[in-house]
Amino acid sequence: GWHFPEMARIVNENVTYAKAVKFMGTRENAKDLDFSSIIADEEVEAQLKEIAEVSMGTEISEEDLANIVCLCDQVISLADYRAQLYDYLKSRMAAIAPNLTVLVGELVGARLIAH
Repeated sequence: GWHFPEMARIVNENVTYAKAVKFMGTRENAKDLDFSSIIADEEVEAQLKEIAEVSMGTEISEEDLANIVCLCDQVISLADYRAQLYDYLKSRMAAIAPNLTVLVGELVGARLIAH
């Protein structure tokens, strides 16, 4: 984003990015936070903290930050829902078409059955 544009190059995974933004708030908070529960790689965490201090991004208002946090919640929620749907699909495909599932996988098998 405009506030901390360098972060997109450091944190590549969308859900991790959303969780980090929600946890961090503004980039000024990054140096004091422990991201180990969100970012598994210690080098990435250290790089994020280092670059946050020298970021060339613009300042954002509290209203913008509130909207960003709300959007982060939506991204995280949708990712969780997607994981739940995939688990459901795996269990249904294993019950309905176990041989097809072994041959082509859950997603392709479900698409073949849907046609």
